[in-house]
Amino acid sequence: MSGNTLPRQIVVLVTAVLLAVLAVLWMSLVSVRGTMDRSAAEESTKRVAGRVHNLLDQVSLLASDYHNWTDLYVDAEDLAIDRLASNYGITAHRGEVFQYAEVFDGPFVAPLSWHEGEGLTPQAGFLTDRTRQVLREVVPALDPTHRETHAYFEMRAGVPVMFASSYLLPENPEVLAKVMPGSAAIATIGKVLAPQRLRDMESEFSIAGLGVTMSPPEDTVSISLTGVDGRPVGWLRWSPPRPGTLLFWKMFPIMAGISVVFVVISYSAALLLRSKAAGLIEREAISFDRARSDSLTGLPNRFAMREHLDALRSRGDIDCAVLAIDLVRFKLINDTVGHLGGDAFLVEFAARLRTIADETAFLARYGGDEFFVVFSAAADLEQIVADKCSQINVLSENPILCNGVSFEVLASKGLAFEDHRGMEQEELLRRADRAMYSAKLRETLEVVRYDKRMETEDIDHKRIERELRRALIEGHGLEVHYQPIVPANPGAGPTRYEALARWTSPELGKVSPERFIKVAEATGLILPLGWKLLDLVCADMCLLDKARVSINVSPTQLMSRGFAEKFTAIVLSHGIAPWRIEVEVTEQIVVRDDATIEQELIALSHNGFTLALDDFGTGFASIGYLTQMPFDGLKIDRSFVRSIEDGQQGMRMVRSIVGLARAMDLSIVAEGVENEAEAVLLRRIGADYLQGYYFGRPAPASAWVKDSPTPKGPKPV
Repeated sequence: MSGNTLPRQIVVLVTAVLLAVLAVLWMSLVSVRGTMDRSAAEESTKRVAGRVHNLLDQVSLLASDYHNWTDLYVDAEDLAIDRLASNYGITAHRGEVFQYAEVFDGPFVAPLSWHEGEGLTPQAGFLTDRTRQVLREVVPALDPTHRETHAYFEMRAGVPVMFASSYLLPENPEVLAKVMPGSAAIATIGKVLAPQRLRDMESEFSIAGLGVTMSPPEDTVSISLTGVDGRPVGWLRWSPPRPGTLLFWKMFPIMAGISVVFVVISYSAALLLRSKAAGLIEREAISFDRARSDSLTGLPNRFAMREHLDALRSRGDIDCAVLAIDLVRFKLINDTVGHLGGDAFLVEFAARLRTIADETAFLARYGGDEFFVVFSAAADLEQIVADKCSQINVLSENPILCNGVSFEVLASKGLAFEDHRGMEQEELLRRADRAMYSAKLRETLEVVRYDKRMETEDIDHKRIERELRRALIEGHGLEVHYQPIVPANPGAGPTRYEALARWTSPELGKVSPERFIKVAEATGLILPLGWKLLDLVCADMCLLDKARVSINVSPTQLMSRGFAEKFTAIVLSHGIAPWRIEVEVTEQIVVRDDATIEQELIALSHNGFTLALDDFGTGFASIGYLTQMPFDGLKIDRSFVRSIEDGQQGMRMVRSIVGLARAMDLSIVAEGVENEAEAVLLRRIGADYLQGYYFGRPAPASAWVKDSPTPKGPKPV
């Protein structure tokens, strides 16, 4: 019996061992299933929460840009509702950037709000009284110097909306310093977390059923959406991927069918597990890359750039520099070919930039039309940066074609180097951004490098901007002087005058036109300044009898749609005939090559004004442009006038310009005449009019009135 029992015992033992092994395998498989499902659920929670946090950050960034805007602050303080609606409410009405906007408190008696598709007329506030009360407690604690905002969720018709609130403040530090704490309006923008965005997240994170619920779900994974007071207002719930369950049911028939050869089965299962793990790792890597790359251009985004800077700083043996690039007039591209065309421009520009990327140059799209290049090297960084900047200039030489329209690649570029290895990245980025801003002010396409003088220069520009705004509001200190333009041949016609802007500030004293006009163009003050000066000129023309006056107009003014219509209306309102005014433009309009400029010049000519091209020969004008535009005359720059006494080369140059003008039936004014010899030569060459200190310096209109007690009329030629 024992002989029969032993084999049975052995069989039982072996069977038990085999069953135990199989049981361990099955239990291991069940355990793996649970672990993988839990890990997938935790990972999906991290990804969804991270994406929601990223979306809130984007809304916060939008709010920090819109709510720290000097023009918007001034509109609010002045209760200029129309301007506020056109600068702020229109964005919500269009719904492309955000869909809700509201301002309350501060100068506003009642809340004003705008909503997508509801028009520019403000509606009653959409925030609840409780929400406003919480914001009144939270917003004062925000740091305005860092543009902090308070971001939160609210539910609107069952749809989550991301809001960001802060005080409505000026970005100008001097103006900001004068704002009384708590006196500014509280502004709020809201962006809908659209269903399509949820569908995109489902696809990206391989989850299902992503939706919104008003109560905490129990059977699915979820995250809470925090309201204005920190309490949940809703929950995002979804079904996470279940790789463990999928694996289990794939393994079940295999394990059940060939358990007798479980070694082979185990080996196959190991290979399968390895394959599945590799797939999960690959998907994780893809998700990691997507979180750190720009979805439009494919370049690294700001988060990837900051990680790169942190990695360089941690090494301690690398020199760094940052180049900030901001596309010039990108808004015009969007206005001309739409946002899809603008996106195409950005994609092509990014593709060109990508050609310079290597181990020394890290590219990133910081947002909008702003790009950064981080340079790093253990040695010869200056030479590396110089070479890369030259390559960028070459890449910008050819225009970009978008929707059939060709646009030049114009960019302001600011460069900053580390003072020492390991400099804080925020300071390095700030310096590059400051240098780029200076490049904008100088209207240069060259790379501007940060230096200490830049701080002083920017402070000076800010002072001029502040005082010029005050002068435009108070109406003091601005005046117009007039310089005579006399006929080259006596008796050939009446004396004309050129209107020249002058400004005396109570704080800054006399400010040269070159300084304050440049600041006005860079800050957008050139339009109100131009209208103010035009009013002054029209009032003075009543004193100058029927004399004609030349008025200089900036290309920036001509880029404003409707400029010609308003210019004509102001002149006619003063009872001035358009033929008495000649509009002078510089050759910068050829560089701008803007369709709006061409339309406005043609409209001015059609309305009866004459047009003249100023400083001819010093810039970029071509014969083709002269024939294309309705010019009536051109002005020979003073540099050519100086050259006629230096030799035959100067004479030939001036004769060529006069011959060109004659062939095109244009009148000719020679500027900068300072002595009789120059006047005689220019008259012989064929100039129609002469202008310069020889005939009179710029003076107020009263100095040129015939019955003035101290007349300062032009000298005879």
